[in-house]
Amino acid sequence: MNRKIKLKDYRAGMLVVSTDRVETQVYTVESIKGYWITMVWREGDRTCICGMDSSMLITPTIEQIEYSINNNGRLADMNDVADVKVLIG
Repeated sequence: MNRKIKLKDYRAGMLVVSTDRVETQVYTVESIKGYWITMVWREGDRTCICGMDSSMLITPTIEQIEYSINNNGRLADMNDVADVKVLIG
């Protein structure tokens, strides 16, 4: 299965990862500016943000999503994305 994501297919709210390893953080896309993808994720009760070149991201597997939830807490959702837009916005 090809897990690479074409630039035209990125959208706010989609889930992405930056590695094939199961032990990873699953990110939620916040915004797309050219090739730069800004992402948010949750660490306990905190919302975190970072950016990365789109070529470094892939679609997460079910195992990665399960690991991230079980070890890092809930995934960021569109409400978290909206909260970040207000804070940096």
